[in-house]
Amino acid sequence: MTLTTLTTSIGLAAAVALAAWLGGAPGSGVLAGFCVGAAVTGWGVLRQRRVLRSYPQHAMRTMVEGFLAKLALVAVAAVLFVLVPALRQAADWRSFLLAFAAAVLLVLLPGTFDNARILKERRAQ
Repeated sequence: MTLTTLTTSIGLAAAVALAAWLGGAPGSGVLAGFCVGAAVTGWGVLRQRRVLRSYPQHAMRTMVEGFLAKLALVAVAAVLFVLVPALRQAADWRSFLLAFAAAVLLVLLPGTFDNARILKERRAQ
């Protein structure tokens, strides 16, 4: 089990517990924000891991792609919260954004550490 998997699992358990404690729209926002943030960040980390193993010279490009994907998802979420009244009633946008940011940190920091270890191992070969 990698550090990324461990922190993501712990973060998901914390998000579920917080969502259950908050209940209603704030709880739904926490759960949705964490899941979306963790998914897009996990995709970016895995993509970078794959690139580091075969084309390490493109590592910076994958970091930028991951950042742009997160930025795009936040922008799309903001537009959806403004335009879809049912979504505003189902999930609180503030708790969504806070949970999204927490998920990004909980997945990105250990994911970067794991990817740096892969790059270090690759250089040692």
